[in-house]
Amino acid sequence: MLQTIPVVNNKGGVAKTTTSINLSVGLARQGKRVLLIDLDSQGSASLALGIPRAKLNPSTADVLFGDASLNRSIRDLSIPNLDLLTGSLRLSNADTRLGSTEHREQHLKRIVDEVNDRYDVVIVDCAPSTSLLTINALVAADGFIIPVSPSYLSLEGVISLGEVVHNVRQNMGEAAPVLGVLMTRVPKHDEDAEAVIEQVRKHYGGKVFDTVIHKDPALESAPGHGESIYAYAPDSQGAAEYEALTREVSDRLERYGEVYRTIQKNEKRRSAHASNS
Repeated sequence: MLQTIPVVNNKGGVAKTTTSINLSVGLARQGKRVLLIDLDSQGSASLALGIPRAKLNPSTADVLFGDASLNRSIRDLSIPNLDLLTGSLRLSNADTRLGSTEHREQHLKRIVDEVNDRYDVVIVDCAPSTSLLTINALVAADGFIIPVSPSYLSLEGVISLGEVVHNVRQNMGEAAPVLGVLMTRVPKHDEDAEAVIEQVRKHYGGKVFDTVIHKDPALESAPGHGESIYAYAPDSQGAAEYEALTREVSDRLERYGEVYRTIQKNEKRRSAHASNS
């Protein structure tokens, strides 16, 4: 099964954090063991899940920089099956601190590898930037989700992200495939928005999730109460749509996982045949 899924777009305001939180909680509600890694210096995902700003440390930064152990830094939440590795302002100088280290793009992958047997899924909430942290997330990923709002600047963020992924593959040979493109913050009954969605579906085809996340005041309010949409407004449209997205993501994880398992079996057979020849 695919495991590490960053939620990434170079453009802000496309519901990356909202998606990271509610997808993580949705998967946990399915009974999966989930770790949410907040890789944003603003710590928005952590704050939105009720962690006070004064208690964000030890955070992802401390683990990345070697200042705290992973076990000490992972937080138990009141949500069953969901743990959190918080973000904090200490991530703001990650490019400087990690840039001079050996295998600088591999630090997050080492963290994920360390908890491989403890979680079914790792969701990574990325900052809206093309940074070394984003590259770390892409290298650690098994697949990534791109939230896109129906606006020109949001689409430009997808294009620039595509260039980053291309460069990572070209220079390091490591970058995961797109698990899915998610349309978010979509106004209801808006012809211009529908036209953009149709354009995205034509361009990305089956990569685009069937589920569309519409604008919903409950989704905007839930973080201020330190709750997911399921706890804050369980009967809202936002809750229903994120539940539908969670089912789609689970289905893709399972289907892609079957493909990967088949590839691994074939590789083992080829290796065994080569050894015997």
